[in-house]
Amino acid sequence: MNNKSLKQTQVENESELFLNETPEQTAQRNKEAFVFSNNKAIRSIEKYFKFDTLGAIMKKEIIGGVTTFLALVYILTVNPTLVSNMISITTPKEIVEQGTLNPSLLEPFKMNEFGIFFATAIVSGICCILMGLFANIPVAMSTSMGMNALVTYNIGGAGLGFEGAMIVTMLSSVVFVTVSLTPLRSFIIKAIPKGIVLAIGIGIGLFIAYVGIANMGWLANDGGIPVAKLGILKENYIPIILGSVTLMIILFLSFRNIPGAVAIALLVMSVIAVIIATSTNITDSKDLLYKANLSNWEGWKYDFDGFAWNWKSTFKAFGNTKIWTSPVTYISIFVVMLINFFDATGTMAAFTNQLDKKTNQHKEISQRALVIDSVGTMMASVTGTTPLGVFAESGAGIEQGAKTGLAAIVNGILFLLAIALFPIFKLIPQPITSAACVYIGIMMIKEAAHVEWEKPEFLVPTFLSILFMIATYEIANGVAMAFIGYSFMMMITGKAKKVHPAVYCLSVLFIIYFIAFAFIQI
Repeated sequence: MNNKSLKQTQVENESELFLNETPEQTAQRNKEAFVFSNNKAIRSIEKYFKFDTLGAIMKKEIIGGVTTFLALVYILTVNPTLVSNMISITTPKEIVEQGTLNPSLLEPFKMNEFGIFFATAIVSGICCILMGLFANIPVAMSTSMGMNALVTYNIGGAGLGFEGAMIVTMLSSVVFVTVSLTPLRSFIIKAIPKGIVLAIGIGIGLFIAYVGIANMGWLANDGGIPVAKLGILKENYIPIILGSVTLMIILFLSFRNIPGAVAIALLVMSVIAVIIATSTNITDSKDLLYKANLSNWEGWKYDFDGFAWNWKSTFKAFGNTKIWTSPVTYISIFVVMLINFFDATGTMAAFTNQLDKKTNQHKEISQRALVIDSVGTMMASVTGTTPLGVFAESGAGIEQGAKTGLAAIVNGILFLLAIALFPIFKLIPQPITSAACVYIGIMMIKEAAHVEWEKPEFLVPTFLSILFMIATYEIANGVAMAFIGYSFMMMITGKAKKVHPAVYCLSVLFIIYFIAFAFIQI
């Protein structure tokens, strides 16, 4: 029997053993077999994180933490690039109009890129450490892909500016924390069908992929918004090739189960992009490879004033009536809370199940983890970045043997150390980071396998959700159509009484949202 077969047999035997043991019996067996380190400091760590009960090994915890970080480090490149597209609500109308032809005019009004990077890294680092210390699970947190697209293009881009977008996420996080601490959590879970949650997740995945191919240069652009037709390929063929090859490498490494597939692909192709951009001396700021030209590089510069400007601008905007008179503000608070809530609950449920198979000690979703997740979203909006979420890439670390919160702390420390490398991250051009967006979309579309397609009450809302998100370039519209479509199909199929009253209320609110939006459109 080869090593691979032996390893598989050991895993299978361990799983079978768990089936015949209670959690208490497994914990006792682990305790009897575990030997604490002779080193006082290491022994203290082992006791705090319950290494004996969980059957954890220090080496595997560290390796698992590093593996998870390598799998998700791309967020430090993708998020600042994506979110820095938002402009201030105070940007003069004439500048906005001229900005489509001369993007440099918008630069003074855009969110500061270092500020977003710094906020993303520091809040991710702190929340990972909190997750490890207080929830004791090997789960990493950072700004959520999908949520950053929603905030950037559909809230900030809907006339609220980045200030309004941050205020919306701040208020939604307050609701999220409240829901996580009260019985409202179970009420919402019972009220909204899983099929609707799946429909929204699939739609967001395809929306992210759409943004990805647009930012590679594949799609034409109309006033900053991609349109569903090919761009001028002869002008963008180099960014398109670089982005597409990056995606190919990610897919190759990922489906070969190589840890850190996204990070490796981004690193390799970024070096190639820098060589091409520098050798051809790209100086046009509208060029997709402009950032990669070393002659445009600002060196080891850390713009902490820009970071302060981001969040100071947000707090000043609380008095801006434009934010509070827009229906988009209120519907966005609900949509952000809803997506955050189900993303956290669903992802945590998956990790709980994965950890339970490895330890037989995790039977329920950690309430502490949900609270930390919701608090993280509040911290993100206050510091000037998009909502945090539990990262699916944490599963890579768990598969490497991570069982405790020590792995999450390793993630947190690495996030904090990465702050010093911002000038390097800034060189990575948008076509390269966009490949990660397409990859995330591919991974999220897998959820389509769980949709009950044979049932019209799930078929129709899923289709409408995807269609409206992409066609209108607005995630909130897709969420609205998912609820409206579900309620309508349940009524015409004779299942109206099975719909929770809360779902009907939400459907009516979404209809009111469309009516109200009709009166504020320019």
